[in-house]
Amino acid sequence: MEITEFIGIWKNESGNILEIEPNSKNSLKVNFISGITGKPVIREYFENKESVELHAELDYYKSSLEVELWEKGKGFQLSLLYDWIDFKNESGYYLAPGLTEYFDSNLIKQFGHLFLPLEYYKRV
Repeated sequence: MEITEFIGIWKNESGNILEIEPNSKNSLKVNFISGITGKPVIREYFENKESVELHAELDYYKSSLEVELWEKGKGFQLSLLYDWIDFKNESGYYLAPGLTEYFDSNLIKQFGHLFLPLEYYKRV
């Protein structure tokens, strides 16, 4: 998987938007825009910073994009799998999201709702 496959604007049915841009040869920048407010999420667990210019890299197996929702190696991540989905009305490549956290973290229970719902993202 090439990291460039993720570049673009992606939206889920609830209106959440991922704006994914190049950052370096091996990383991307991600803006997470809430479908409810139309603005970046305020990360109260991280000095009330907005969910903009989030650092993202391919995972070890180069199968998914790991978006850091705090600092690299700390807290939790939005994991995005680039996959072919064959829906009844429409087929194509989508981003299948999930939330993962580091073993010493407990943030998903408290703050995971900020990045829900975990619906497929389609490139727009």
